[in-house]
Amino acid sequence: MLERARPSPQPPRAPSTNTRVGVTLRTHQSAQECIIAAPSPAAFQRYQAAYIDEMQALLAARPLPIYDMIRYHLGWQEANGQPRHAGGGKGMRPALCLLTADALDGSPGARARALPGAAAVEFVHNYSLVHDDIQDGDEQRHHRPTVWVQWSVGQGINVGDALRELAQLALRRAHAAGADAETVLMAMDALTHAGLEMIEGQYLDLTFEQRTEVALSEYLDMIERKTGAMIGCSLQIGALLATGDQAQAEGLRRAGRRLGLLFQIRDDYLGIWGDSARTGKPSDNDIRRRKKSLPVVYTFANATAPDRTALERAYSQRELSQADVATVMRIAAETNAAEATIRLAHQQYDAFLTELEGCRVPAPGRDEFVAVADFLLGRDH
Repeated sequence: MLERARPSPQPPRAPSTNTRVGVTLRTHQSAQECIIAAPSPAAFQRYQAAYIDEMQALLAARPLPIYDMIRYHLGWQEANGQPRHAGGGKGMRPALCLLTADALDGSPGARARALPGAAAVEFVHNYSLVHDDIQDGDEQRHHRPTVWVQWSVGQGINVGDALRELAQLALRRAHAAGADAETVLMAMDALTHAGLEMIEGQYLDLTFEQRTEVALSEYLDMIERKTGAMIGCSLQIGALLATGDQAQAEGLRRAGRRLGLLFQIRDDYLGIWGDSARTGKPSDNDIRRRKKSLPVVYTFANATAPDRTALERAYSQRELSQADVATVMRIAAETNAAEATIRLAHQQYDAFLTELEGCRVPAPGRDEFVAVADFLLGRDH
C-alpha cells in the first residue's frame, strides 16, 4: 500500500455513530481539527509558465476583442487591456496532465506532446467557469467582476463557447509536437466524453437546486460527473500523450476521478465554512443560492423532524434570507455536517490512493500525486 502522508483525524470525544446517509461518522470537537492544511504542491507552479505559453500561442494572432475578454477571464490582463501579472485559478488540471506525463516518461519529448493536452483541459475548465458564473449569477471570481458582469450575459456565453473551441484547436497541436494521429484522436475522444459528463453534472446540480430531497448517492454521482470527469481526463490525456498506454491511462483516469470527488467535497466545505478572504466568495453563498452541496444534503438527511420542516420552509423560497441562512447553519452544526463532510473527503482521499497504487507510477511521480491529494484534503482556497 502507498504510504499516506495525510495527518490522522483527532481522537473523537464520546464517539457516536450515524449511518443514516450510508457513512459511519464520529462527532469531533471541531471540524477544523480533522485536517491540517498541506502546502500548495510544487507541480502547480512548476508547469504554469509552460501551459500558459501554450495557451497564449493559440490567442496570439486573434485580434477581435472577444479574445481580450478571454485573456481577462484567464487572469492575464485587466478589462482595459493592461497586462496583469497575478494569475487566475490554481491551474490544477493542466498541472496534473503534465505531472502525469513527467511521472510516466520524464523526457522532454513526452512533456512537449502533453503540453497541448494541458492547454486543452484548462480551456475546457475555464469555459465551464464562465458559463457557471452566468448560471449561478456569480458576480465575482478571484475578487474581480466575472465576464458576464464586465460585458454582458451574451458576451459571457460567447466567451465560454470560444474557450471550448480553443480546447479542440489546442489538442490538435499534439500531433505537430510528436504524438501520432491515433493517440491524438483518443485524447480528443477522452476530452469530448469528459466534457459531456461535466455538462451532465452541471445539469444535475442545477436540477437539485429545485428539489428538497437529494440522496447522498445522487450527490456523489453529480460531482463525479461535474468535477471528477475532467480531473480524471487530465490524468488520462497526460498518460496517453506521454506513453500511449491505454490501460495505464484508464487506471489514472479512475484515480483522477477520486481526486475530483475529494476536490469537490472540500470545495463544498469551503462554500459554507471557508474564509471569504481566501476563497474570493461570500461564505454563505452556497446556502443562499439553495445549492445542494454535501453539507446541505447531509443536514437535510439527519435533521430532526421540526428542523427538517424549518429547512423545507427556508429552501422553498427563491432566495434565502439572512435569518434563513442562520437557521441552516444552526441545524448543520447540530447534525455535525462539517465533520461528515470532512470524513467523506478522507474517504475519497483513501480511494484515490488505492486507485493510484494499481497504476504503476514510479515513486517520484507517485509521491507528487500524494502531495496533491494532501493539499486538496486541507486546502483553504
